[in-house]
Amino acid sequence: MGRDPMAPGRGRRVARTMNEESSPTRTSPLYLWVASLLRDSIEAGELAPNASVPSERALSERYGISRMTARHALETLMHEGYVCRDARRGTFVAEPRLHFSVGSFTQIMAAGDHVPGCEVLTAETLTPDPLVSEMLHLPSGGRIHLVQRLRSAEGEPIAIENIHLSAERFPDLLDFDLTSSLWEILRSHYGVHPTKADARVIAVTLDRFEAETLKAKAGSPAIALTRTVYGAEGEVVELARDVYRGDRAEFHVTAPVDARLPATRRI
Repeated sequence: MGRDPMAPGRGRRVARTMNEESSPTRTSPLYLWVASLLRDSIEAGELAPNASVPSERALSERYGISRMTARHALETLMHEGYVCRDARRGTFVAEPRLHFSVGSFTQIMAAGDHVPGCEVLTAETLTPDPLVSEMLHLPSGGRIHLVQRLRSAEGEPIAIENIHLSAERFPDLLDFDLTSSLWEILRSHYGVHPTKADARVIAVTLDRFEAETLKAKAGSPAIALTRTVYGAEGEVVELARDVYRGDRAEFHVTAPVDARLPATRRI
């Protein structure tokens, strides 16, 4: 998928690079200064995805810093998702983050020429807490389906979906192939057409289960997307909380800056 040159995480900058003839001014702390030099080189395309990044020793000699400072610089970039480190092979530039918006994971991946994948982790019917029951407008004693899925792109784990739907409205939902598009199942088998979603995006860290499932380290940065999905009649169809790897995903939002129309000048 072609990358927007101004996209955060790999956007182009008018900034210094590692290969500039003049020595850039040092800032404090030194490890952040070195990290910024490497980050600029990655964003400027001087260091391409999967390219080798200078070692701690090379950075130490080039910039006159300690090996510890160089290590902190590389660790900073690793936590930001710019590089990945291998104890045997060294440090390499990470692949660009995948672009997401609030919508169908399957459709977004397909539109970007990525092969989407899905594994069902949990599919069960249970009694919801009062808030979920109220939001889904369940009758007294109503139950929900909880569907937890691992979503991947090109075989790489990207996100964990935790989806809640009314068991009264979709009684036999768990009998379908839940590795396929859930929204397509709702459309084709229940005549329900998801049309709008309200979402909240917050920064979180991965707990142990999430980290193991996403093949990342516990405590790694992540993005939590909480969604309320509405149908064509304005009813709540689905409640979900999705957790994305922070080093592999970024969300793009388009919104009006100012809805006010300019005043018409009178002559």
